[in-house]
Amino acid sequence: MLPVFKDKKLQAKFDSDGYVKLQLFSAQQIATLRNFYAPIQQEHEAAIREESLYSSVETGNADLLIRVDKIVKEVVMEQVENVFQNYQTLISNYLIKGNGDKSELFPHQDLTFVNEPEQCSFNLWIPLQKTDKNSGQLRVLKGSHKIQYTLRVVPTYQWPFQKFSNTLRNLLTPIDTEPGECVVLNHSVIHGSAPNLTSQPRVAVILGMCSAPAPVYYYYMPNGDNMRIEKYLMTAEDYYYFLPDGRPQKGKLVDHVSYPFEPTHEEIFRNWIRQDSHLSFWQKNKLLHLQPLTSK
Repeated sequence: MLPVFKDKKLQAKFDSDGYVKLQLFSAQQIATLRNFYAPIQQEHEAAIREESLYSSVETGNADLLIRVDKIVKEVVMEQVENVFQNYQTLISNYLIKGNGDKSELFPHQDLTFVNEPEQCSFNLWIPLQKTDKNSGQLRVLKGSHKIQYTLRVVPTYQWPFQKFSNTLRNLLTPIDTEPGECVVLNHSVIHGSAPNLTSQPRVAVILGMCSAPAPVYYYYMPNGDNMRIEKYLMTAEDYYYFLPDGRPQKGKLVDHVSYPFEPTHEEIFRNWIRQDSHLSFWQKNKLLHLQPLTSK
């Protein structure tokens, strides 16, 4: 895989941890992104489910998505070009986290966009306010993109790590951010976020990116049929247009594929624990003595 960071140290950290936190944007840039959101807030909140996470994509409004994508890229691309290489941008949108005790986002992975691990895809996650343990901070399982590959599809699928969810949740590293800081997050890294216990929604901007040159795909599994998963070849602009069920309107259907979605075997997870350099001796010792690892 070609490096996506110009800086070799950043690339090494990204390869190892699956994410990098950067100070990239000025107060003026953050204010511009926040001010653009203000008049379109109601259009986003029409899609909200109480205490949920929702995005510009979920509005189903292609015109809104085009406007958001345009302004975000106008604001951030100078810094992006200074930091990255061998990349292409996908869609950008606002990601809004509701508030309340039930707003925690549990461990998961983002969708598959490219042929992994030959290429990688990732988000530039730009919170528009300070984030900490009380305001929906991002939480990441360092190095988890190396545990086991899985295809990640729409609208839903059996996540192979689900039975380890409680264990994974306790291993997540919290990432506090100040305005102007962002997190570059590999889509295959296991991550979640803390509950937002403030009185206001937590608003972030997401810019999807991936390796270049590389074809970009979207996987749609109708009716839970893992033997006929629809594989679409996508352009960045195709991500503006989706049907209500999540199937793309503009992408080119190029194949039907099958995938087993088998639960990750406990021994695979144990081997990762033994070999992972991010876990302390005491963490490893405690985890490896759990019988089974699915214990709370």
